[in-house]
Amino acid sequence: MVDRRSTTLFAITGAALALALGLTTAPAVALMAPVSAGPPKPVKVAHLEFNGFFPGTTRIHVGDSVSFAINGFHTVTFLASGQAPPPLIIPAPSNPITGRLDSAGAGFWFNGKPNLVINPLVAAPTGGNTYTGTGELSSGLPAPTGPAKPFVVTFTKAGTFIFNCLVHPGMKGVVKVLPKGGPVPSAAADRRRADAQLKAGIAEARRLSTVKPAPATVLAGHDGNGAVSWWRFFPQTLKIKAGTTVDFRISSKREVHTITIGPAPYTSKIEETFTTPQPNPGGPPSLIVSPLAGYPSDPPPLPAETGSNHGNGFVNTGILSNGGGGLASSVKITFTKPGIYDYECVIHPKMDGKIVVTK
Repeated sequence: MVDRRSTTLFAITGAALALALGLTTAPAVALMAPVSAGPPKPVKVAHLEFNGFFPGTTRIHVGDSVSFAINGFHTVTFLASGQAPPPLIIPAPSNPITGRLDSAGAGFWFNGKPNLVINPLVAAPTGGNTYTGTGELSSGLPAPTGPAKPFVVTFTKAGTFIFNCLVHPGMKGVVKVLPKGGPVPSAAADRRRADAQLKAGIAEARRLSTVKPAPATVLAGHDGNGAVSWWRFFPQTLKIKAGTTVDFRISSKREVHTITIGPAPYTSKIEETFTTPQPNPGGPPSLIVSPLAGYPSDPPPLPAETGSNHGNGFVNTGILSNGGGGLASSVKITFTKPGIYDYECVIHPKMDGKIVVTK
C-alpha cells in the first residue's frame, strides 16, 4: 500500500480544482491515510502532551486503509455496537499483595488486597487488521520498549466509524468510509490538517497554563476541553503555613495522576516500577501496578503529613481520576510541620511539585 496522493487519478474535468483543495477521486489501487494517536510531531514545550487523534476525522474510500501512528501510551480501538470501554486498571483477586513493608519496617495496610493489573482486554490486540463495520478491533497497548509500529487497518464497508483510546477517556476519532468514486483528501492534506490541529492545541495549552487555583489548592494537570494534556502541577511550588490543609485536585479529564510525597529516591523508584511484568502461564505476562502507586498509602482519609510518615514521610493518594470507577478526584492533606515536601506523579515522568511549609 502507498500514499494516497502519489497514486491519485484525477478526472479530466475539475482536476485542477480537486488538486487545489487537496482532494482525490477514485484511486487506481488501495490507498492509505495517515492518522496519529498522540501528537503528529514532537512537542517542544516542557510538560505538554496531547491525548487526541490527528486529524480527528479522516475520509477514505471502501478498500482503503488508515495507518495509525501510535505516538504515546494509546490504543486505537473500534468497539462493538453497545460495548462499553473496558477499564484500564482492574483488581486481580486471585493475586493478593503480600509482604510490602514501609521504611519503618511496618506492613502496609493494603497487604492482602488484590494486586492491580493493566486490563488484558485493553493491553492485547483484538480483531486483526480488517474492519468490516462490526465487532471490536483494537491495536492493544504499545510495547514498553522501542517505538510502536503503525497500526494499519483496511476498511471494507462504507460508513462512519468512531474509534477510541482505551487509556484516555473521551479520546475519540472518526473514520468516514465513502463509496469509491467520491472525492477524499490526499495524505498531504490530512497531514496539513493534523499540523493545524496541533498548532491550535499548543495555543490553547498556553492559555490554560495561566490558570490560578484557589488558595491552598494544587491542580494535577489541566487539559481544558480538548486533547491538551499538561503533565505538571499548578502551582509547581506552593508556600503555606504549618497546619494548612492542601486540596490536591485532578484537573485533567483524560488523564489519571497520583500525589506521591516522600524523598525523591524513594518516589522515583516507585515511578520506575509503576508496572512490572509477571509471568502468566499460557498467555502474555500480566502487568502489575505497584501497590505503592495504585493504592493510597493509608486507608482514607489520609493522615496529616508530619515528615516522618512510614519512616520517611511517604504519603500517597493512590490513583486520582475524574473518570469515576471508584477513584477519588481530590484528596486533602494537612501539613503539620515546617519543611520542604517534594512530591510527584509517579505515572508521568518529570511531573514534580513542592510544598514549602513555614511556621
